[in-house]
Amino acid sequence: MKNKKDSHNKSGYVQQDIGLLLLLVGLFTGIMIVVNSPVSMKLEFTIMLLITFVGMLFAAYRIEVTAVICVGVQIMIYTAYKLFLYYNNGILMKPLQYVWIFYPMLAVGAMILFINRTSKLEIENEMLKSQVNKLVLIDPLTGLYNLKSLYLDLQGQIALAARREMDTTLMIISLRYEAELLKVIGKSSLDILKQRIATIVQDILRIEDRVYAIDDRGSLAIILYCNGEGAEVVKRRIKNNLLASDAMPEIIKDKVIKIDLQFGYLQYSPEIFGKDVIGYKQRVENELQYDV
Repeated sequence: MKNKKDSHNKSGYVQQDIGLLLLLVGLFTGIMIVVNSPVSMKLEFTIMLLITFVGMLFAAYRIEVTAVICVGVQIMIYTAYKLFLYYNNGILMKPLQYVWIFYPMLAVGAMILFINRTSKLEIENEMLKSQVNKLVLIDPLTGLYNLKSLYLDLQGQIALAARREMDTTLMIISLRYEAELLKVIGKSSLDILKQRIATIVQDILRIEDRVYAIDDRGSLAIILYCNGEGAEVVKRRIKNNLLASDAMPEIIKDKVIKIDLQFGYLQYSPEIFGKDVIGYKQRVENELQYDV
């Protein structure tokens, strides 16, 4: 399977290289034809080359149909014009002029060949990036596990809680006025604030409790092995630690701002939530609006 994939990739790169080579040769050939053409044909060849470049430009922007139509119409008009001159004036086409019956389509074809392979590589890179993002379980800013990890762990934990009748509570902590803080202190200072809050929360939790960074607004989720009363105790401890004199870094202390958090939590109940971890999380998020 791997050998087939490698062979496919090599074939694709060869196709791209061939397309690029033909494109460069085509551009060079067209320019040299115009430069070395007789004076009587120079204007005619220059116009034909410019129209060909327009078709190649359409192909470069991946409008292949328009590119082919453009050069197709160009060739038809040029051929019809030469036939008109022959039948009415007896003027024969010079050998060099026959180039413009084939050159525009070949030049656009080379551009399409090159661009199509480049597009496939871009699509493959986007798919690879998407797959990597799906596999990532760590939030890059705080170093905590992310939302995907929360869902995975919560699914296992509620199954365990239902089987062993263990108290499990999900708590979500949201940074109040995050958008306003961003305007006042800027993104870099806000990132430092989010990191500091994550550290404060981690420091007051027990080893078995788990904390997650679930969005880019600084929201945290905690799986607590306690009931609702225990979650209220955790909430008070976090708030007290947040108000401590050494809680915030100097870059935040220098700003005349108020840092406040919203809390929402619900104890897991198999009768209410079943195995619906997403619905459980959404219910906890709804509790945030009641923390005023």
